[in-house]
Amino acid sequence: MLTTNSVASVLRTDRMLRQIVDIQIKCEPKEPKGGLPMNRSVSVTILILGLIIFVIACSSTQPFAPKQGLYYVKESGGVKFHVYTSPIQSGASASVVIETQNSLILQDVQQDKSQMDDLKSLIQSIGKPLRRIYISHEHSHHWAGLEMFPGIPVYANQTTIDFMKQNGQEELNTLKSQYGAEAVPYTQVVVPENVVEAGSEEVIDGVRFVFSSPAPQLTGPVIFMEFPDQKVMIMHHLAYVGVHVPLPPVEERLAKLNEMKEKDWVWVIGGHGIPVSGPEYFSKTIDYYTILGNVIKESPDAATAKDKMIEAYPNYGGVVLLDLLLPGFYQQ
Repeated sequence: MLTTNSVASVLRTDRMLRQIVDIQIKCEPKEPKGGLPMNRSVSVTILILGLIIFVIACSSTQPFAPKQGLYYVKESGGVKFHVYTSPIQSGASASVVIETQNSLILQDVQQDKSQMDDLKSLIQSIGKPLRRIYISHEHSHHWAGLEMFPGIPVYANQTTIDFMKQNGQEELNTLKSQYGAEAVPYTQVVVPENVVEAGSEEVIDGVRFVFSSPAPQLTGPVIFMEFPDQKVMIMHHLAYVGVHVPLPPVEERLAKLNEMKEKDWVWVIGGHGIPVSGPEYFSKTIDYYTILGNVIKESPDAATAKDKMIEAYPNYGGVVLLDLLLPGFYQQ
């Protein structure tokens, strides 16, 4: 897969090889009388071959460095999980690239064009073909940029597919109005054509993918992706680390988190926020919802609760979500 950078590297390699050949021509001695072996010519040729190998190695794919968001990567059980998120201040919406031995699987894309450019650069830097895309649920910031991956099969649950068919274009138009055509330049809604439902399982390139929805009464109809052999889970709408997404009901969420923490997860990747180890995920999210529950009880209104949550978690992103979500606790 040639990117702009790799094409430039090839051109640089070609120029260097031409210079090496010129050096060989200038340094190569004339053949002595009698046709004796030309040891110096052979040595120069060996040197050239070594330099070619060195140049090719130096011009290979460069490591990915995000221009906009954040990047995390972890290998577990022979599979690499690459996580790219939008900036933490804006809610750190996550796209996960699952790298198997021969190909890539992507869960969720980005909304903003500049972050989609980052995501595409990440995929190109890995150097393996993108085989399919899964969309976790119907929220537009997880599917808006699908247009930038033409021809790739897209999977989602039936609820998400139906929502995108009925409301997708209106959602896209709203995003354009809110953020501008430069940030959201997409012209069409790419509706997934393949259905994946919770409770199903598939082996892709030797890797077992388990699609689940362990708490639909809390999360809505979202798709979790579990990798039992790698002990990695990608989850949505339950609880997050590093960003404020306060969702009711508090006690029921705490009960589910305490139930799920018994599993030995190596890495938990949230649809928003920072991926962390399993023990850290459950410890931090249980603490967050415990504090949130106390704050709601002690605060007379959403504004007071917001100030207290920011004081408790000054480094968390997604502060705007406190304005959107905390009033719901006071309308019950």
